[in-house]
Amino acid sequence: KNSIEQSKNITLDKFIFSLGIRHIGQENAKLLAQYFSDKKNFLKLTDNFNYSLIANIDGIGETQIKSLKKFFKNNLNNKEVKKLSDLILVKSVNKDSSGKLKSNSFMFTGKLSNISRAEAKSLTERNSGKILSNVTKKLNYLVIGENPTPKKVKLAKDLGISIITQAEWQKLLD
Repeated sequence: KNSIEQSKNITLDKFIFSLGIRHIGQENAKLLAQYFSDKKNFLKLTDNFNYSLIANIDGIGETQIKSLKKFFKNNLNNKEVKKLSDLILVKSVNKDSSGKLKSNSFMFTGKLSNISRAEAKSLTERNSGKILSNVTKKLNYLVIGENPTPKKVKLAKDLGISIITQAEWQKLLD
């Protein structure tokens, strides 16, 4: 019973992801959660919502916008989302950008020691760092663990991106 009660207390990104909207994965859910910042603003997504506003979110494209429109055009979906949001305590996104990794973006490749990739990403985000899913010019650090993907390492070198070990990443957090 205690576990059930605890599971009713989630973050906005997990709430958005849990809706199962096509093309809205964990990363897109995080981006949307950061944009809307709280449940009340997110629930404004209806058939009447001006979807061009979210077109400016880096990482949200036409495919995701079409999926959101289609999902929220369905009145049954709107009713169910509203019911669900009344049953669950959805925590607002804390827009604290004063963490140790502020203004830096990270990507992880290879097996990390003593920490899962999901935990490393979460720790990075809690310290105001941004997680990217591709090696691009926007990436500041490629963090490598055991057996990193050679293609990612080569591309990072070619783009002049800092390649650091897990230990070096952890020093940035200290």
